[in-house]
Amino acid sequence: MSMTAAAMNPAGAPAAVELAALVRESVAGGVTREVLHLRLAALAPGLRRPHHRRLLRDALAPALAAARTRIFDLPNGDVVAVAPPPAHALEAAQSALLRTLDGAAAAVRRLRLPDAAAELLTAAAESLGLEPAAPAPPAASLPCPPLSSAELAAAERALVAADLEPVTLVQAVCRLDPEGGAPEPVWEDRRIAWAALAASLLAGRDLEASPGLMRRLVRAAEIRMLAELARTASQLDWRPVGLPLSPATLEGPAFARFAEALPAGRRSEVTIGLRAGDLLADPGAPRRLVPGLRRQGFRLALDDAAPAVLPLLSPARLGFGLLRIRWAQDLPDAVPDTLRRLLDGAAESVVMTHVDRPAAIAWGWEAGIRLFQGPLVEKRRRGA
Repeated sequence: MSMTAAAMNPAGAPAAVELAALVRESVAGGVTREVLHLRLAALAPGLRRPHHRRLLRDALAPALAAARTRIFDLPNGDVVAVAPPPAHALEAAQSALLRTLDGAAAAVRRLRLPDAAAELLTAAAESLGLEPAAPAPPAASLPCPPLSSAELAAAERALVAADLEPVTLVQAVCRLDPEGGAPEPVWEDRRIAWAALAASLLAGRDLEASPGLMRRLVRAAEIRMLAELARTASQLDWRPVGLPLSPATLEGPAFARFAEALPAGRRSEVTIGLRAGDLLADPGAPRRLVPGLRRQGFRLALDDAAPAVLPLLSPARLGFGLLRIRWAQDLPDAVPDTLRRLLDGAAESVVMTHVDRPAAIAWGWEAGIRLFQGPLVEKRRRGA
């Protein structure tokens, strides 16, 4: 593009950031929202003149007037309206938009959160000046082509200066007391929403067909996340944080720079998560990584584990002080002995993640778990 979207409408940049934050909150809390997206780029060039924009804006008046509707004027001129269901005002606005201009149907999208999170995060990112990714083919077309090394190289270059905040999922790990009381945040878990990132940079490509290239993309994005956390602004607004990272990232110079940049004593406030899948694929990783990370003062967690892998990846044997276990409806009614032994006398050595229903908390309490993370925990934090 010859001019970034933010330069076209600088006042719209905060709206794009706020929209991304709302999308992340919807995903984290599992909150349903109806969305109306007016895409100016989908209009024919002759329908993008200022008076056309005024007509379209006037047609949005019903949505603007609704008390529970939030309007986001994006830097590229797009408008996104978000409302809780049933969102009758959005229906009225959509009808008015379609009546206003012939040929506007392609520019008016109705979406629903959290299902459309990736699409809206992409829209927010593109409105801030990121080059739009190649459009995904229609559902009836041929399968997506695999990612090429040239496309990956372009995505890696874009990540060097990209703002990852719109594609970062942030949830608090909270202490929940069976005796009652509000959730008590202990640290902030930050992880990249890979589907949203891929949709922003590599839409229309089959990433699963190129696992080696996908690993490169993961490493590039993790390096960028570490660079953002090491910035002075992030340090001034610091809070304890949890970061899932791949072995390749942890063994690279970017992580060494991140560790060196942390002020004295702050490494103990960083929980490094190593995914169970990565460790099963690379059994030698704990031997290479854990001693050095522990000497530097980082806290280590076995991330995204299930009870079935604990006999293979014992956190204590590997040198991890924390286990992050994923809630699933098929967890056994009885707490497995391997998990009970971990919890014996150390109730806060395990975090139950993906908590989306009261049954997950009940199971965790029965097991002796006191640290929880997930959409239901976020709702309780907000008092919803």
